Formats: sequence, C-alpha cells, structure tokens
Amino acid sequence: MRPVELAPSPRRGRVAAALGTASTLLLAAAVRWAHHWGPLADAIVVAWVVATLAALPASIFALLCRGGARRLAGLGLALALLSTSAPFVAYGAGTNTAGSCGGG
Repeated sequence: MRPVELAPSPRRGRVAAALGTASTLLLAAAVRWAHHWGPLADAIVVAWVVATLAALPASIFALLCRGGARRLAGLGLALALLSTSAPFVAYGAGTNTAGSCGGG
C-alpha cells in the first residue's frame, strides 16, 4: 500500500512555527505567574499544555510532508521540545518557581 502524498503547503510549516512559539511564550508566562495561585495561572498552564500538545504533532507532520515550509516546521518542533524539556531541567536544577512568596 502506497502512502497518500499530500500537496506541498507552506501553511503547515507556519502553523507549526506559530504553535511552537505560542508554546514557548506560554511557558514563560506560566513561570512568570507560577507564584500566583488562581484561575489566571491555571488558564496559562492549560493553554501551555494545549499549545505544546498541538505543536509537537503539527511540526512532525509538517516535516514529514514534502515541500512546504520545512524550516518553519523545524523551528516549531525545536520550540515545542524546548518548551517540553525546560520545566524538567529547571526542576532538576532545584529551581523554586514559587519564589519568595511561598506559593500563596
């Protein structure tokens, strides 16, 4: 069985790059608002998770398709992977995102 070939579309790469950028920016916002406990901080974290979970498959799909904006898709994948790994690296380094406010 032959795989279905999709027409080249630069839009896929742009969408992947936009989702990767959104994922990284939302991670930065989540770290910035980590010491605020409330609906806004929760919404930022949920938006980060959704953007990251959307960026990873969108970037991989755009990279696997022929033509299109593969460089932008690679950027989206790199930013999504950075956004995914940064919290684990910070946690491993002993970073306290709650800061001096005690998390409350």
